[in-house]
Amino acid sequence: MSSHVDMDVRRIVGLNVRKHRIAAALSQEEMASRMGVEQYYISGWEAGRRNPTLLTLWRAADALQVAPATLLDHGGQRPEFPKKKKAGRKRTAR
Repeated sequence: MSSHVDMDVRRIVGLNVRKHRIAAALSQEEMASRMGVEQYYISGWEAGRRNPTLLTLWRAADALQVAPATLLDHGGQRPEFPKKKKAGRKRTAR
């Protein structure tokens, strides 16, 4: 059961990336360059619109010089995971 304080895990990671990027005095462009991605990827990630792979998470932590687990820190909030889309059943004509 979810409560109104639950936050999507992608948003939690995005907020942590942004917080540590700003603390490291890096622009999105500088961080993207360090990671080998485009700036729009960092922007989308920080906004919680991207679902990074473990490798991407590791590269971000390396670029920010933090432990990868730091980017997953949910501050005691229970993360909410993205809902799976239900596959629709196709009806066949008889």
